[in-house]
This record gives sequence, structure tokens and C-alpha cells, in this order.
Amino acid sequence: MPTSTNSTGSNGGTTGASGTTRTTQPTEPTGTARTTEPTGTRAGAGRLAGLAARIALPIVALLAILPFAQSYGEFWPWQPNTVDLDVYVYTGHVLLGGGDILTARTPDTALAFIYPPVAALLSVPLVFVPQTLLQLVWTVLNGLALLFVLHRAGLRGWPLSLLATACALVVEPVRATVSFGQINVFLMALVVADLVPGRRWLPPLGRAGGRLLPTGVLTGISAAIKVTPALFVVMLLFARRWREARTAVVTAVAITVATAVVMPRETIGFAKLLLSGDTRTGPAHFLMNQSMLGVVVRLFGLGGWQHYAGLALGAAAGVAGAYVASVWWRRGEPMLAVSLCGLATLLASPLSWTHHYVWVVPLGATVLVGSHLPRSLRWTGAVFVVWVAAAIFKYVLPWGSDVELSYAPWQQLLSVLGPVLGLALLAVAYATGRQVAAEPDRRPVADAAVK
Repeated sequence: MPTSTNSTGSNGGTTGASGTTRTTQPTEPTGTARTTEPTGTRAGAGRLAGLAARIALPIVALLAILPFAQSYGEFWPWQPNTVDLDVYVYTGHVLLGGGDILTARTPDTALAFIYPPVAALLSVPLVFVPQTLLQLVWTVLNGLALLFVLHRAGLRGWPLSLLATACALVVEPVRATVSFGQINVFLMALVVADLVPGRRWLPPLGRAGGRLLPTGVLTGISAAIKVTPALFVVMLLFARRWREARTAVVTAVAITVATAVVMPRETIGFAKLLLSGDTRTGPAHFLMNQSMLGVVVRLFGLGGWQHYAGLALGAAAGVAGAYVASVWWRRGEPMLAVSLCGLATLLASPLSWTHHYVWVVPLGATVLVGSHLPRSLRWTGAVFVVWVAAAIFKYVLPWGSDVELSYAPWQQLLSVLGPVLGLALLAVAYATGRQVAAEPDRRPVADAAVK
């Protein structure tokens, strides 16, 4: 048999007896690891870093301005003066000590707890959190709630983050709500999460359509904590959303009854105060009260008929606003609808301080991104949002010590312009809403937020 010999060529191949060269791959030295670039990992980390930055920006802005937003705050060591949050904590102490939450006043500021007894129960856990930590967590949660509402309004990415930061810095109701340690942004977020459709987080789960809670539950919780969100039930009734309205009512009543079992004296006492009109807070003519009652008493003075006329006008504005909101609800614009109804709650309430007007946030976002909305509605909404956000009247007019009762005519006009613009917005929304061709909801309520 012929013998063949193999030799290695200079190119690393092997040459056989026939002269044919077979090329082989060079062998890597033993122990040498082949490395690959983790492109996907780096991209994922970059996306997470960007998301964290977008979330952090408005929260950091809130934390930075908080010590300067109210008197007696300190930037370092960081110690804002969250007077309303102090009221909640003090109420928790009073409740644990067996005191009367309806008559108790904070030692330093003499402020009363003006919410239903269920809110007092929710204040109890706050007692066990150190003050600075509580203020920090409260502010962070406010920032997250603000981001959530704007996200539900249709904003994404850096525009969402930048607009939320702008709201934190320059929108007076937001800045004041957070600096006081108030709950307005939280309640707004609950209603938006309940009634405005959003991203589905779970697969469909039976009749709830993938929701963790049926539509109406969070609205009912909000109404149990602070009575004014009950007006959203009226909006649902006008929109013929019977199931959602029933769920909200049952939830609010169940919570109130359960609280009455635990706190019967406080529940009955609060009901009596509510029916008598005793809000245990500032006077109705105070400049910061931007309700219809505030409008009437600043224009016509104090007296019997002025008070009742203001309440009646507020009730009419509330019901009318709920109906206007239902018109846009049926047109498939739930965010605009709840924003208009939120405005109606402020006009209807006997006392609506400027920091209660956080509903200008989703309203402003809606008119900003809603290019399909009628131009007259967008412009009227923009004027109202800018006026409320700037709150120029606070810095131009004198206020306090009943000086509001002696305003000159031009001062009276400035003091009531906000609610008047709110009424004008509701009128324009009604007129334009009736002109839009009726169509079914484009995004069913069953697909809304908490999923």
C-alpha cells in the first residue's frame, strides 16, 4: 500500500501526498476565553437609567423647593413645614389617646381636622413614622402620583418628566398641596386610576376585564375620605354608567358604615357639622376660597341670603359640571370628562382653597395633547389653566383680616376671576360637546387603570 506523508504548510494547512492542501482554523491557546460584548445588557441598563432619571427629576424638584414653599422651612438639615401633614399626625395621636378629633386643634397652628372619621383612622399609621422620613416619603409619593396622572393623560418619556417637573415648580395648586402635606394629588390619582382607561397590567380576569378592582371602588374610597369626589358618581349617573355608579356608592357607604361601627360618636358628630355647614376652617370670603360661595360673599358681602345663595349657586354649578363631564365621557374622552368634573367639585364645595385646584394638571395635559379637541375648548381651557396655575391674585391682592370685604371693584374682579373662568370653560365644553357627533366610548371604562 502506498505510504502518504503529511506536512504542515506555512498557512497552517496540511498538505497530503497528493499535494492537496486542507486549510484548518488556528487553534486558540488553551485557557484563553472568548469575550463577547453584552450589547443587550448595556442597552437594557441604559433604558433603566433613563427611566430612573425621568422619574427622579420631578421628585427631586419637589424635594428641593419644599423647604422654601412655606414659612419656617429649612433646607439643611432638610425640614419643610408641612402644616397639614402635621394635622394628620396630630389627629392620629388624638385618636390613639381617646380624644375628640372633632374639637382637637394642633398646638402650634390651631388647625382642625376637617375630614370624615375614616380619614382619621388612616392617619393613625402616620404616628409611628419619624417626621422627616414621613415628609420625605409623602413628597416622593406625591411626585409618583403626579407622574401617574400625566402618564394616564397620554404623555410619555421626557415630555412627561419635564411637564411633571414644571407642575412641581410653577403650578401653584401642586406646589402648595405638596408643601402643605395635603392629600389632593392622591385623591385625584385615585379617581383617574379608577375612571380613565390605561395600560392593561393583567390578562383579562372574568367580568372585571383584568382589573384588580371593579370600576367605581377607588372613586368610592375617595368619596369616603373627602366628600366632594361623590360628584363623580353624579357624572357616572348622567353617563348612564349604572354599574360603576352603584359600585362607587356601595363602596363609600360600606366604608362609612364600617367606620361608624368603630367610631359612632365621631361619625354622627361629623355628619351634624357637615349638614350645618360648619367646616371648622377659614371664612368663606377668604381670598384663597375659590368656590362659588366665595365668589358670592366677596361680591355681595356677608349675610343670610348671600350664604344660601352661594351654596345654591355652587350646587347648581356642581350638577351642571357633572352633566357637561358626562357629555364628553360619552364622546370617548374620559380624561377630559373627569377633569371637568373635578373642576365642578371645586366650584360646588363651600370652601375650595387654591391648592385644591390640582385638577388643572390633567386638564392642562388634555388640552395640550388633545389636538383633535375643538379649538375654542382648548383655548378656553388653556386660559383657565394658566390663570389657576399662576395664581396671580395671591400676589397682587391683600388678603386676611377680612380685608376681602372692602375690595375695590377691580380687586373684586380679580378675586373671583378663577371661578368665573371655570364656569366659562364648562359652558364652552357643553356647547362644543353637543356639537360633536355622538359616538360610543372609544376606550371602555372596563379597561381602566388598576389592573
